[in-house]
Amino acid sequence: MKFIAINTKLSLSNHEVLNLTEQEFYDVPLLGVDYVIVSGGDGLLRRIIEYIIFSGQSKPKIIIDAKGSFNVIAKRHLVPKLSKTLEKIEAGEMLTTKKQTVYKLNDFIFLFSAGNMFDALHIHLSEMLRIGILSKGPFKYFISSLLILPLALLTTPFLMFSKKRFFIFTPFKLFNFLNFYTKINRLKIDLKNSYNVLEIDGDLVILKDSVIDIKPLDTVEIVYK
Repeated sequence: MKFIAINTKLSLSNHEVLNLTEQEFYDVPLLGVDYVIVSGGDGLLRRIIEYIIFSGQSKPKIIIDAKGSFNVIAKRHLVPKLSKTLEKIEAGEMLTTKKQTVYKLNDFIFLFSAGNMFDALHIHLSEMLRIGILSKGPFKYFISSLLILPLALLTTPFLMFSKKRFFIFTPFKLFNFLNFYTKINRLKIDLKNSYNVLEIDGDLVILKDSVIDIKPLDTVEIVYK
């Protein structure tokens, strides 16, 4: 089998492994690649899957080496540590996968989260705090939450009724309420102006369109045991 390992160095007996950085990955053909091993957090995972989906090439299965602060997708699918998955590969055992829905938001994709409410502000402040002992782990997100909590409590009632604000978090799978969504079939929102800052899976992106169109696009297979 053929593997691509992103942001880590691996070797597997009797298998071809390409060890690449994220930027190197975008220049490599995916034909014949069976698995892509993503070593990082949800943001990196989203960008890698976005390239795979939009490239129109073959669609490898995804092995997650969870090294981010939250690793929502890895936790959602109960992904084991990479060492256990590699042991199974070396032993010639079959890897089992689960399907993960991929949602399209204009020219981007996301896997579980998107919005332009306090999620975007939270991520921005957290990235500013990515220094020193806060550079790794979830503590920077906790501090960011404390900083924006008073503002959130004061303004959330107004934001909830705004037609230009939204927050999507699909792992809950409960119900939609005003502009909070856990289930998405098709959603169009006119933001009334271009160059909007959005949060998608922990990444901050600039959307150059005034109207956003969100819908399920595809699925990818995530190895979970």
